[in-house]
Amino acid sequence: MSKKALKSDAIIAVVFSFVGGLLDVYCLFNFNVYATLHTGNMIKLMTHLVDGNFAAFLDTTFVIVAFAIGIFLTNMYENSRKKRDERELFLISFALLLLASLAPNDRVPGELSTWKRIAAFLLGLEGAFLIRSFIRFGEYTYSTTTMTANINRLVTVIHKRVREKDKSQNYAILVYTMIFLSFLLGVACGYGYLRAVPDEGSGWWHWYRYNLILLAPMICMLVLWISARRKHQKVQ
Repeated sequence: MSKKALKSDAIIAVVFSFVGGLLDVYCLFNFNVYATLHTGNMIKLMTHLVDGNFAAFLDTTFVIVAFAIGIFLTNMYENSRKKRDERELFLISFALLLLASLAPNDRVPGELSTWKRIAAFLLGLEGAFLIRSFIRFGEYTYSTTTMTANINRLVTVIHKRVREKDKSQNYAILVYTMIFLSFLLGVACGYGYLRAVPDEGSGWWHWYRYNLILLAPMICMLVLWISARRKHQKVQ
């Protein structure tokens, strides 16, 4: 893989980290579950069970199952083609986000209705696509949403840089740092909007005021799709 292609894929990882941070804080605020951080969901799952809150237990299980289904589907997709086309992944991600944004928020944050369960399921699928879309770039392995894994990898490359004085590790350190900052920015933007949006009004605004934050990741997916499409046309 060329250095230029590596940089391009690293930018995609950074964008996906922003999307992952935003979606996780949106799901936590709105559904009381995470879109991609399933260690947190597992903790919630068992605490709900111990508390005897079986409705919340089933809702959390529902999202974990959605994520598992998404991982299964992405594996089917990857194994069905000799060469994966990232443009299709961007369009699928955009479609899932769009469908989730159409589900009305007809309950207060943290409470689930049928519509909100559907949205949570779709975002569980979306979380799977985020994690599986870009796992390996060149010689470096990044996780666009699992920051625990990235901390491990960042410290590892820093250790290698210090021990071996290997300047080639500088690029990996830079990208990991950008991924962290992008994820934190996504969380901050998402939570800032959700805290600031007025909880007043009726009709369309009342049902979709929180969903407007999903426009940001949808725009990201469209930008990535356009960029990948142009790149594909140049190659041809």
